[in-house]
Amino acid sequence: MNSSAFILEGTESNFDQLVLENSRKGLVLVDFWAPWAGPSLRQQKLLRGLAEQYAGRFLLVSVNTDEQKAISSRVGVKSLPSFKLFRGGAVVEAIHGMQPEADYKVIVDKYLVPLGDKVRLSAAKAWNDGDREAAVRVLVEGAMAEPENADIPAMLAKLLIRLGRYAEAHQVLSALPAPLRDTAELATLRAHLDFITMAQDVDDEQAVFDRLNVSPPDLDAHFEAAALHLVNDDYEAALQALIVILRQAPDCNDGAAKRGLLAIFDTLGGDHPLVKKYRGELARLIH
Repeated sequence: MNSSAFILEGTESNFDQLVLENSRKGLVLVDFWAPWAGPSLRQQKLLRGLAEQYAGRFLLVSVNTDEQKAISSRVGVKSLPSFKLFRGGAVVEAIHGMQPEADYKVIVDKYLVPLGDKVRLSAAKAWNDGDREAAVRVLVEGAMAEPENADIPAMLAKLLIRLGRYAEAHQVLSALPAPLRDTAELATLRAHLDFITMAQDVDDEQAVFDRLNVSPPDLDAHFEAAALHLVNDDYEAALQALIVILRQAPDCNDGAAKRGLLAIFDTLGGDHPLVKKYRGELARLIH
């Protein structure tokens, strides 16, 4: 019996649970071997090493065909070495004969659900089940396990924003390395968060709107007005305020007005009439 939690011994009594049921949750690789078959012993050693290397991203079930003849007959094992991959309760790939290690990796990777996808699916399930803290915890752990995956912190920041935990969301995004932080999705998310934070910091909304009519334009007032309009879902008013800033000082606050416009475009979607109207205006101002 192997001590690893993801390398198990298959028998007639546990095969359905270990292989069929678990394959509905992820990838299960079944290694068929016999103590008298030298190549199957070499395959067994290789596959166990691979399972340790992948650290639980698939489950390896080892079946001794001398002891488990019923399983061998049931799944059609006619020669050794042999292994079969199960997904969704069925065989998706069957390999007979010893293969180079690289070939085993190619086969496994073909069917393996990426860790980032599993993390996000698990978090989404926890969120939909009402366990908000579990969803956040899963994403935090996933972000640490896959620091190069921008999708995980993006989802984490979105959930924190929905929970009103803006400071934590800002911390998540700010801690990312520049190559991830500056991707289009995360830059848009930061722009949304900046507007929410700005709107929260406004003490007197009417005073902000009163400053909009001064000449030359009060750019800070237009930024604050755009933030207030955005959190109140008045997208056109927010777009108008940002356009004023772009006309006067397109590079103000490191291009925050342009990022704000793009964030609103992303929220509304490319087919929205406001996006079609203001995208053209943006193009004229930056070219």
